[in-house]
Amino acid sequence: MTQIDFYTGVADAQAFACKLAATAYRKGAQLFVLLPDEEALKHFSARLWSVSDTAFIPHCRAADKEASQTPVWLGLSLDECAGGRVLLNLGDAHAPEPAAFSRILEIIGVDEDALAMARTRFRFYRSLGLVIEHHDMRHIQT
Repeated sequence: MTQIDFYTGVADAQAFACKLAATAYRKGAQLFVLLPDEEALKHFSARLWSVSDTAFIPHCRAADKEASQTPVWLGLSLDECAGGRVLLNLGDAHAPEPAAFSRILEIIGVDEDALAMARTRFRFYRSLGLVIEHHDMRHIQT
């Protein structure tokens, strides 16, 4: 069964998403990062190349020829992703077929629009009977 993790109260979603991607990479997970548009994808890709002074997270677009050898894929549509991966959802909507993923990571910001989006996603996943874990990040982030 797909596990859903909500990380709420995140001040900088892309910085936190890089941390989650780094954790997934270290743990050997196959990760698909869904982004809302081309600009966000390019920005996130640049951040992954420079996670720290001595590290980067190998990644590519899901459609690239080297994707089969790359643990982290970036894309603009869930149609680009093969099943069984962990989904890091930075997109604008919930995953319509969550069972296609082993796990879904949802990052929720601090503004009212983000909270409203979170409530909608939470209700959708709950209606499917999925296991949902909530992580309040307001006091944990650096």
